[in-house]
Amino acid sequence: MKKKLLSVIFAVFFTFSLTACSQSGGNSSNSSTNSGKKVVRIGYPGSQYSLSGAAAIAQQKKFFEEQLKKIGYTVEYDPFSGQGPAVNEALTSNKIDIAVYADFPGVVLKSKGVQTDLIGISQNKIYSTVVVQNNSKIKTVKDLKGKKIGFTKGTYMQKFLLEILSKNGLSDKDVQLVNVTTDAESSLVSGNLDALVLTDDQALQLTSVKKVARNIVSSRQYPEMSAQSIVVALDSYAKQNPKVPVAIDKALIEARNYFKSNPEDSYKLLTKAGLSLEAVKQEYSGEAPNFDVLKTEINQDTIKRLDATQKFLLDNNLITNKFSTSSWVDKSYYEKALK
Repeated sequence: MKKKLLSVIFAVFFTFSLTACSQSGGNSSNSSTNSGKKVVRIGYPGSQYSLSGAAAIAQQKKFFEEQLKKIGYTVEYDPFSGQGPAVNEALTSNKIDIAVYADFPGVVLKSKGVQTDLIGISQNKIYSTVVVQNNSKIKTVKDLKGKKIGFTKGTYMQKFLLEILSKNGLSDKDVQLVNVTTDAESSLVSGNLDALVLTDDQALQLTSVKKVARNIVSSRQYPEMSAQSIVVALDSYAKQNPKVPVAIDKALIEARNYFKSNPEDSYKLLTKAGLSLEAVKQEYSGEAPNFDVLKTEINQDTIKRLDATQKFLLDNNLITNKFSTSSWVDKSYYEKALK
């Protein structure tokens, strides 16, 4: 009788343990914490304050928190030092719900069949820059012929480099291309590289903050070659939490409006990512007073440049599967946010 009683007690305890584990382990589709609060997990490349464009202002002014609170959610920020691929891995493994990053990793992930929706734009133009040492004899793109150029493969910087070479009568056969994943700055300063292709932020660190380089060309001069900072959600998450993408877009719209009305304060907020105030002003002040670079609307130009990004990735064997970018885009959330 005693053995039977112990068996019953053990069975009850084992069942309770399994139930407790299933309730607390893993991430649910609603990203709920143990307290029952619903959390929206926003992932992006870089450090805590490395969000770009309208998303950076929405984070620092707590517009995301305010809009999500209205619908019963809190927000959690998850930066990834592994850049775009790390964000994609987090989305795929359901460790985050929303990604804010450049269009390249977003297109790559979608091409792999992962069901995501493009729900908004954080910055409709993000730029690339080619820099050289201050004392370099390289003055123009044509001077890059025969030179060793560092870049990061599979990024919008690579796309800009090949496009700007072509525009100047050169091809990848006319230069020495070096895929640089670490220590790019040291390679340039030491002379192991003649030029380096960087994001606008990265270039400004070298040209305006550290003053060890100067730029020779930027996609600012060729906006059709620029990339975009996009906001992507898992399709299943967006469908189960349809108010969340609307709240995210509302926060982005609010952030852009704040930037237009308060540019000086916005510049100061953006220095938290590591740039000096002078560098931030160089990056954004030319966009005043409308700051169209921060437009959050998904429009035909958005889709056109996404198509160009996908074509580049396909042509360079960086992805193998084609998909409809217009079907990937879901404008409904943004339209609701405007109302």
